Amino acid sequence: MTRTGGQLLVEGLRRWGVEVLFGIPGVQLDWFFDAIAEDGSIEVVHTRHEQGAAYMADGYARSTGRVGVCAVVPGPGVLNALAALCTAYATNSPVLCITGHVFGGDAVNGTGALHELPDQTAAINAVIRRSARARTADEVPGIVDEAFVALTAPGRRRPYALEVGPDVLGAPTEAVYGPRPLGREPARPSATALDQAVAALAVAQRPLVYAGGGALDAGPAVAALADHLDAPVVLTYNGRGTLSDRLPRVLPPAAAFALLPTVDAVVAIGSRFFGSLGPLRLAEGTAVVRIDADAEQLIRSPAGTVSLLADATAGTLDLLAALKVAGPGTGPRPDVAADIARVRAAVADGLHQGWPEVAAMADAIRAALPDDGILVDEMTQVGYWARSGHPVYAPRTYIGSGYQGTLGSGFATSLGAKVANPDRVVVSINGDGGFLFTAAELATAHQHGIDVIAVVFDDGAYGNVRGIQQRTYGREVGSSLTNPDWVGLALAFGIAGTFAPDAVSLRRAVADAIERGGPALIHVPIGPQPDMWAVIGGRQVLA
Repeated sequence: MTRTGGQLLVEGLRRWGVEVLFGIPGVQLDWFFDAIAEDGSIEVVHTRHEQGAAYMADGYARSTGRVGVCAVVPGPGVLNALAALCTAYATNSPVLCITGHVFGGDAVNGTGALHELPDQTAAINAVIRRSARARTADEVPGIVDEAFVALTAPGRRRPYALEVGPDVLGAPTEAVYGPRPLGREPARPSATALDQAVAALAVAQRPLVYAGGGALDAGPAVAALADHLDAPVVLTYNGRGTLSDRLPRVLPPAAAFALLPTVDAVVAIGSRFFGSLGPLRLAEGTAVVRIDADAEQLIRSPAGTVSLLADATAGTLDLLAALKVAGPGTGPRPDVAADIARVRAAVADGLHQGWPEVAAMADAIRAALPDDGILVDEMTQVGYWARSGHPVYAPRTYIGSGYQGTLGSGFATSLGAKVANPDRVVVSINGDGGFLFTAAELATAHQHGIDVIAVVFDDGAYGNVRGIQQRTYGREVGSSLTNPDWVGLALAFGIAGTFAPDAVSLRRAVADAIERGGPALIHVPIGPQPDMWAVIGGRQVLA
């Protein structure tokens, strides 16, 4: 049976379970989008900017663990999407970006063809390092399967790009898909590495478990290991939700700076084990055991680290089994429980006393948000506070931009999370500066009925930048903003807009938006805040 390359591409997406595609049609993708329309099994959420499409695919992937798919035209479309793709790279998010190429392919390089880049593949690989290109329609099945095998493999997942030009999408072919490739087994640590890890932990009196974004799906294994060691568990920014904050031994990121210098052993699981602003500080002689599926990350370890190259769940369970063979666990120790409770309380008190206005706002949102509700944070003062202050009760219910810190990512990312989780509440917190990066996606929310609650905290500035300028130089430049009428902006897009001048009215506005349904924007004025990055970077220790 003869089909086009575009039809084969759609068949490949369908066979790998893709149900939603975020994107914008364009002339180099016409054959592909027509094949989607003909097939009818994939929902298209068309956005107002390529950056929004890629962020939505990221939100879809981060909130589910499934592959999020976006499609953008070549050239400027790819460049617009790259900020979101580098965020997906930073947060280990399985995003597939499909893009076209210029008409005529490589033969027209340098002629100024529509959307031509000097080297589009190099631009993509400079950011996400994984891409494939089909130069004939016969190659489409192979590159689709190759992409999904990589995107769904155990261990570290990262974005992937497929380049399929219009000459390929429209070309006839008799190529077919073979049997779907088998998935890879999770990597497991070597016996030698396990022996070394057990020896390092055998003499530890004050161990700590440090779990990052790579451990999100390994919660039960992490909990079992921590129970065996009777150790506190610090969850990183990306790792929040691996275990519920209601568990007594679980601590937020800010607690790491108080505890790490006091422990004599650390088991770091699925984490780069590196602070936002520099290396983590450990006491001399601290034993470090790292479990990571990425060999490249394990190279960047403190001297003397025992490295277990393994999937988070498999590696943690194997380490636990080896420890049990070596001997019983320590059993509960009252001093450990008391120390964890002390640090937890000190961090919470420090966050509330140092940033009372921000704390009240964040607490108001948490009070209105169901336990399984999803919070998407931003590079804004409430977002910085939420990294350690917002209680998280389940995996994939707290989504940020990771180390990339992509200002403006939050709102569009939240739309993808809501598309993936239509029965759960999704709240997006934004600063006034960052929100306008993707505010055009209010139109997407309205058109597609994506019921995200966007809270815009308005301090009339790129607040963090202005604060740094004022504290460091005694003046500001380029950081104060003139903003729109936020409620009027929402209404112009056909979305409910609410003004909430304080924490009490914010809680009520979020609760009302949940009850009412539909997209919503809540405008909250907020004043200048003390430096939160001192806490995030560990310069200010709260416990």
